[in-house]
Amino acid sequence: MAPGQWNGSSYGGLHTGTGKYQKGGVYSQNGRRYKKVPNKEFSFGQEVKYVGTHKDFVRVSGKVISKVGDFHRSSRSTIKVELSDGRYTYFHKNNLQLA
Repeated sequence: MAPGQWNGSSYGGLHTGTGKYQKGGVYSQNGRRYKKVPNKEFSFGQEVKYVGTHKDFVRVSGKVISKVGDFHRSSRSTIKVELSDGRYTYFHKNNLQLA
């Protein structure tokens, strides 16, 4: 479908199909393509760094800790990390890189 006033799903007034995947290219992550690390690589005590874009966690590093016995129930792809400043938080594995 061509863009126009009758096409309500032309993302941002652009042509159909151009509004999805705008932040997935090479230049949206400073020219780096991060490889996805499998879950088994995140063992306990492993040093990791956050490569996501959340403003509270930019350039944060820490180590992986166990989720056994936690009150908070999370998915298998979510990794619990003790940050270098002593806080505990959960990150999705795609936002973490091994240090």
